[in-house]
Amino acid sequence: MKAERCSAGFGSDYPPDEIHVRVYFLQQGATEFDAHAFFHHLKTKSWKNDQGALVKNWKRLAWNWIWQRSWISVKHYKEHPDEIVM
Repeated sequence: MKAERCSAGFGSDYPPDEIHVRVYFLQQGATEFDAHAFFHHLKTKSWKNDQGALVKNWKRLAWNWIWQRSWISVKHYKEHPDEIVM
């Protein structure tokens, strides 16, 4: 019987457990939806970057993902102030 690998949740753990990704996103003020989208996006890429190398620090990528989503939300709000962006 094979023992399942369990990560400690560090950015260099590969691949991370989805719960650790969720916790990190919530700590950063992002949503569980964003965490789920991020996790499954990288899972489909086998946790490799655009150059085909394994991701060295998923938290760095997650931070960029969160920042880009927040920037897009701010830009959208400025263009459409009557809409609520979640």
